[in-house]
Formats: sequence, structure tokens, C-alpha cells
Amino acid sequence: MDNFFHYLSTHPLAAIIVAVIILFMVYFVIKKLLKLALVLGLILIAVSGYFYYKAPDDFPKNVRSTINKAREQTGEMTEKSKDIVGVGMEMLKKGKDLAVGVEKVMEEKKKEIEGE
Repeated sequence: MDNFFHYLSTHPLAAIIVAVIILFMVYFVIKKLLKLALVLGLILIAVSGYFYYKAPDDFPKNVRSTINKAREQTGEMTEKSKDIVGVGMEMLKKGKDLAVGVEKVMEEKKKEIEGE
């Protein structure tokens, strides 16, 4: 693992490419989670309509159980998405630090070239 980070620190272009790939992965995961939430919302509406159509008297009981089930699953997804966002923010910070380091190295090399 140390070799990997050493390689990234010595090859800034590779580090930038890795950071961009990770950001794209985070973007697509968040995009999929949003789609999943929308689909689950539509399913919840359809199930509610079905329960109301079948038994209007028992509708409140069935809806409560369905809503409770959806809340539990939504809470789990929210926790997972928070972890993903945290990892993305960490990678962004590392990318910024790396960019600053690359800029410093380039300035030093430029000074060396101009000095010769």
C-alpha cells in the first residue's frame, strides 16, 4: 500500500487520473442511489393505492406497516450514502494536496532549468 502511495506521490499525473476515476465512481453511485430512492417512492405509492383499492377499511394499518418498512430501509441507505460522501471528500482533499505538491515540484524544476 505504501508503494502505491509512493508511486502516486512521484507520478502526479497518475494520482490525478486515480482521483478523477474515484470521483466519477462516487458520482455514479450517488446517481444510482437517487434513482433507487425515486423507484422506491413510486413503489410505495403503488402499494398504497393497491391496499386502498383492496380494503379501504384496513388501509391505515397496511400503510403504517409499509411506511415503517420503508423508513428502516431508507435509514440504512442514508447511512451508506454518508459513508460514500465521506470517502469522496477525503479523496478530494488528497487530490487538492497532491495538486499543491505537484505545483511546488514544477516551480522547483522550472527554477532549476532557468538556473542552468
